[in-house]
Amino acid sequence: MSSKIPFTKEFGYIRLSQILKPGSNKLNDIMDELEDIERVNSLTLKQWIESRLLSTSELARIERISNDRIYDIIKYCKFNNIRIITPEDAEYPVNLRYIENPPVCLYARGKSLDSTAPSIGIVGARKCTEFGSKAAYSLGAKLALAGFTVISGGAVGVDGMAHAGAMNVGGNTVVVLGCGLDSHYLMVQDSLRKKAEQYGTVISEFEPKTPATRYTFPIRNRIISALSCGVAVIEAGRKSGALITATYAMEQGKEIFAMPGNINEKQYGGTNDLLRDGATPLLEVNDIIQVYISRFPDKLKTGGEITPEVKRGYYEEAARLGASPKKSNNLNADIVKSESTPKNAQKTVAEKPQKKEPLSTDLSKMGCSENAKKIYLSFNENIEFSDVLSEKSGINGGEFIAAITELELFGFVKAVPVGRYEKIK
Repeated sequence: MSSKIPFTKEFGYIRLSQILKPGSNKLNDIMDELEDIERVNSLTLKQWIESRLLSTSELARIERISNDRIYDIIKYCKFNNIRIITPEDAEYPVNLRYIENPPVCLYARGKSLDSTAPSIGIVGARKCTEFGSKAAYSLGAKLALAGFTVISGGAVGVDGMAHAGAMNVGGNTVVVLGCGLDSHYLMVQDSLRKKAEQYGTVISEFEPKTPATRYTFPIRNRIISALSCGVAVIEAGRKSGALITATYAMEQGKEIFAMPGNINEKQYGGTNDLLRDGATPLLEVNDIIQVYISRFPDKLKTGGEITPEVKRGYYEEAARLGASPKKSNNLNADIVKSESTPKNAQKTVAEKPQKKEPLSTDLSKMGCSENAKKIYLSFNENIEFSDVLSEKSGINGGEFIAAITELELFGFVKAVPVGRYEKIK
């Protein structure tokens, strides 16, 4: 070790992490055998060979490690507000300590991690439907209102919407990245990460500038499941990475919740398989709350309602992403609108479509945009699916979401289950 580098536990665990690499299952064996991180770092190559604790490739890494580079990582973290969390620190989550392959160290920004808080992982498709996107946002918000910390991976789609829902009601969230904290991967989510650093926590076991690869995400998923009391899966196909998280959760003895979907649509294949194999059906937020409320009676509550302002936050988030979610005709219970579903919803769906009524209000005088007027004039029936309105008006993606939100705010339309809008003026 270079003479200019004083030994610290941070130095020792970073060096060990470079020997083992993320996802290794050897940390516990090494610490049980050698007991002290300073002793671990004092071993010569010959002593490592004699210990038989490392593989050939791990032994080869020892000679390639640059102590100066480790020192640079520590300095970088210090000057960029990144905490280095080692297994010796109180902040290191207790529910990570005893899994088969705990991270050797974690890098974090934001609030301190609280291992005693009830928490739920929410995972699912990146290219989710509009239904899945809204469901993730609503579920994140309602779980946060109930007292849960919402944990996910920070990607677009289900992950990001779950984080946004939690933060928009003032709840706590933990973003577990599959890259370094200062990687340039997926910068479209940079504002969400920064908000999470302010109101929640962003963590990674990868060094700060580590890029994302196809291998880093499956490794990361075991941390999402380990930090969570249970994992909720929304819109996962049979090849979805969300199923990796669910598998880890099952291996770790966690409860799995899955939102049912149309058996003829590929994006629900994985979640429906989970249900067939014994996962708890997720039809409303209380399906989760009731499982844990007796375990955390002083920390959880029921009955939190999403305000109109929080609902509008969904559209703002979707518009920020410029999202054009894949549409869905899924007719399952709508978690997003469950608090405002009209009592006569079933009757309304069955009614004979009414003829188009003349436009009775000058939308221009109300300040509505041209896009909003086009969408309003696209109603041929009193209730239309959002994808039908988008197709008729020629407006889609973030522009459609922004315009339909205008009409909602001015009271010209209202959202009704599932993925539809009703003209009310």
